[in-house]
Amino acid sequence: MAQSIFFDKRQRFLVGETLKIAETLAGDYFRINLEDIERFPYDLQTLANLKSREKTRRALAQVCKYEYHKKEPLWKFGINEFYRICLQDDKILGAARAETSSLSLLKPLLLYVVTHELVHVVRFSQDPQRFYLEPEEKKVEEKDVHRMTYQILKSFSDPHVRVLLERYRPWWEDLEGQAPEGLPLTNPAGMPNFL
Repeated sequence: MAQSIFFDKRQRFLVGETLKIAETLAGDYFRINLEDIERFPYDLQTLANLKSREKTRRALAQVCKYEYHKKEPLWKFGINEFYRICLQDDKILGAARAETSSLSLLKPLLLYVVTHELVHVVRFSQDPQRFYLEPEEKKVEEKDVHRMTYQILKSFSDPHVRVLLERYRPWWEDLEGQAPEGLPLTNPAGMPNFL
C-alpha cells in the first residue's frame, strides 16, 4: 500500500498538540504571549492546505511572509505582516520513517520543527528585516535559531526529543574538524531541513 504524503487525522492532532506545547515553551523562553495576534500574527498549515509557493522540496518546514493593508483611517495606515508556518507533511513523515518505521519519532520531530519555526516567527515579528537576510547571514540566523530551539527544548523530558536535540547540535555548535554523524534529517546538500 502506498504511503500518504499528507498527515492523517491522528497525525494532524499531533501537530495541534505540539503547536500548543511549542507556543508555551517558546512564549516562556522569550517572555511573550504568542496568542497576542497583534504582535505575533501567524498561523500554521499542513501540506494539504498550502499554496504552491508555500511548498518546498528543500526543508521539513518554512515560514512564508505576507503583507497586507488594514482598512483604517489614514493616520493609522501602514503595512501589516503575517507569517505562515508551512509544514511539509511528506518531508516530515519521510524523515520520521527514515529513523523508524513505527514513526515513534514523529511527535518529537514535530515538536522540534514547530518550535524552530516559532522561533523564526518571533524573531521576524520583532525585527522584520531578518526575513530578508543575505545567504551568509541566513546561515548565521539558522545557527542561532537551532541554538535557541535547543535551549527551549533541552529541559523537555521526552528521551526522543533529547535524541533530536543531539542530532541537531552539530549545526549550531562549533565543532571544528568534526563532521556531524548520523543526521538523516538533513537534505542532500547536508544542511538542516529547516528554513
